[in-house]
Order: sequence, then structure tokens, then C-alpha cells
Amino acid sequence: MARVEEVVLDHATPPLRLRLYHPRGGSAPRPAYLHIHGGGFAVGSLDSLDRWKREIADEADMVAVGLDYALAPEHPYPTAIHQVLAALRWLREHGAAHGIDGARLAVGGDSAGGNMALNALLRLRDAGEPLPALGVIVYGMLSARHGTPSHRDRGDGRFGLSTEKLDWFWTQYLPDPALREDAGAAPLLADLHGLPRLLLQAAALDPLLDDTLDLGRRLTEAGVPHGMTVYEGVPHGFIGQTALLGKANAARREVVAALRKAFPAH
Repeated sequence: MARVEEVVLDHATPPLRLRLYHPRGGSAPRPAYLHIHGGGFAVGSLDSLDRWKREIADEADMVAVGLDYALAPEHPYPTAIHQVLAALRWLREHGAAHGIDGARLAVGGDSAGGNMALNALLRLRDAGEPLPALGVIVYGMLSARHGTPSHRDRGDGRFGLSTEKLDWFWTQYLPDPALREDAGAAPLLADLHGLPRLLLQAAALDPLLDDTLDLGRRLTEAGVPHGMTVYEGVPHGFIGQTALLGKANAARREVVAALRKAFPAH
């Protein structure tokens, strides 16, 4: 990196810390990609996927941005969503002072972060605000359904993530069980029309696989352009293992290619 910069958005509730990864070479202003880390809405930090965000910034030649959003159960839904929106609006309106072209943004996330990335796009659409050019949804935790084939076949924990653990995460995030059927909390249930292009990535050995497959079908029905790749033989959480797994590197290269396509070099 040329530099790694941290800023605090004091106007967010609670205040929100962002980390901006600026790649070497090239010239500002650059597009920016905001990535929301996973962790079931309840764990994770600004250091989550640090290596991966550095690799994205370097290979896509853009500013990668992480955020230290407020975690459940201390901060249940929708606090973290409001913080994601605050980050996107700050990048759009104030990014120029940090070498970012606020008109060229993308947003994405893995697991619970994929939920919030999709949720943020839906809320910006509904508010009539400018939308990021691309959304990246990586093995998204998009619904609280536990009766899907992927939960039945892969939810016993032998691949790491279990249905029981996912249920615990949802309970932390949504103290009111009725919210599990709310499209704001479970964006797989939302009206998906009018979204920008999405890249969907999934792990074959993941109880959440059907969330991604069903999102792909619903996007097709809504006429939303998207691509989807299911990475065989890997579990939930695999994308951060770029030092070990070829498929993690393949997934990263796919994200980089989608970002470069969304923001062609000037």
C-alpha cells in the first residue's frame, strides 16, 4: 500500500471508524470499494480480512475501505445498517478529500456483511439516492431460513459453520423473532428490482448456499444483471485464505475483474 488511513465518522451513531487502503502508483481520485466484514452481525473487527482488502486495493487499483460497524447484541438491527449507509454517503460526499472519486463506488460484504451490502443497496434505491455501480455478495447470510436443502445437508457443523450457530447469530441481531420475516433484516425477502449489477459468490460446503442460489433466481426474475459462481469443495469463510487456497485466490481475482469492469481506467 502507498498508505493506510483511518478516519472516524463522528456523526454516525455510535461513531464509526473506517480504514482506507490506498494502493501504490496511479493517480487520484480513484474509485472505492467498501467491504463489510462477516461474523454473524456479532463478531469481527476492522482487522477482519485485512490482507484480502490490501490485495483488492492493489490488484484493482482502487481504494478499498473497511468499517468497524457496531456489533450485536449490544447494537441490534438496524444500527449497523445505518452505519453502512453513513459510510457510503461519506465516501460519496467527502471522499474527494481522501483521493476518492465519490461518483465511482462499489459495496460488498461476506456472510452477514453480504446481508448489509444488499440491504444498503435496497435502502439507497428506495431513498432515490445514487447507487454504487456494483454490489458484491459473498456467501451472504440473507435469510433466517433453516429448512433449506443446504442447511439440512451441511448444517451439522462438520464444515465449520452450523445451523445452530447461525440461529444464535440471528438471535443476537434480531431480539424480536418477528423481524426474521422482515425484508429489511432478511433482504432475500425484499423486492429486488432496480439494483445495480451484482456479483454473487458462494461456497459449496456451506449451509448458506441456498441463500445465494435463491438470490440468483430472484435477481433473474427482477431483471437485475448479475453473475454467480459457486466454489466447489470449500466451506463458508474461505475467501480470506488466499495464502493457502487456490480457490480463495480465484474468488479474489473474480472480484477484482468485476471491479475493473465496473470502473474502466480513465
